[in-house]
Amino acid sequence: MSKVVTSQYSGIGTVRFEHSKRARRLNISIKSGSDIRVAVPAGVSFSVARQFFNEHLDWVSKSIRRLRHLVKSQPITDFTNVTTREHRLVLRPDSSTQLTLKVADGAILVKYPRTLCDTDPVLQFIIRKGLIEAYRIEAKNYLPGRIAQLADQFGFKYKNVYIKNMKSRWGSCSAKNNINLNLQLLRFGNEVIDYVILHELLHTKIRNHGAIFWRNMEKLMPKFQQLRAELKQYTILKHEC
Repeated sequence: MSKVVTSQYSGIGTVRFEHSKRARRLNISIKSGSDIRVAVPAGVSFSVARQFFNEHLDWVSKSIRRLRHLVKSQPITDFTNVTTREHRLVLRPDSSTQLTLKVADGAILVKYPRTLCDTDPVLQFIIRKGLIEAYRIEAKNYLPGRIAQLADQFGFKYKNVYIKNMKSRWGSCSAKNNINLNLQLLRFGNEVIDYVILHELLHTKIRNHGAIFWRNMEKLMPKFQQLRAELKQYTILKHEC
C-alpha cells in the first residue's frame, strides 16, 4: 500500500510527499507542470522532506513555469463506471491527510482526503497509477498465453515475451525475436489485442513496414485496418513515478 502526504503551496499547487523503497535520497520530480512529487527514502520523515522542498522552492517555481505549457492529460471526471476487465475503481474520501492505493480482489481502492476535488492532479495521478497496476495484473494473466496461441495457430516462432508499461508503443519486436507488449493493451477488446500481437509476430519474418508486410498482415487479419484505426484513436495512459 502506498502512503502519500500532500501539502498545498501558493502558486505551485498540491505537492505529494511519498515514501519510496527505491529512493536513496530526497528527490523532487515535476511532470507536465502539475504533478509534483517528493520521493522520500525509508527512515526520512515527512517533516524533513517538507523542509527540503521549502529550500528548493525557487527551482520548483522556475521549473513549473517552463513545463506548464505542455498539454495536460484529460482528467477522469466520471467515477461512476471506471472499470477494467477484472477491476473496478472504488473511491473513498475520508478525513485523513493521506492518499492510499490498493489493487486487489477486483478493486482499485483509492482513499483520499475529502478536501481534494475530483480533478486534483494528485488524485488523478493516483487513479491512473491504480488503473495501470490493474492492467499490469490482467496483462500478465492474459497476454503470454494469447501470443502463444496465435504463434502456434499461424506458424510463428518468437523467443521471449515481455509485458511492459511502454510510453509510446503498443508493441515491438526485437532483432532477436523478443516480443514486447504494452500492458495497456488490456484497455481494448480481444480483436485489437490480436492485431497488435500478430503485427509483432509478423515482424519476426518481415522487419519493415513495406507493401509486403501489409499484404501479409491482411492475409492474417482481413479487417486489420479497422482495428488499426481504432487503436490510433487512443493515447497511452501516462504515468510517472
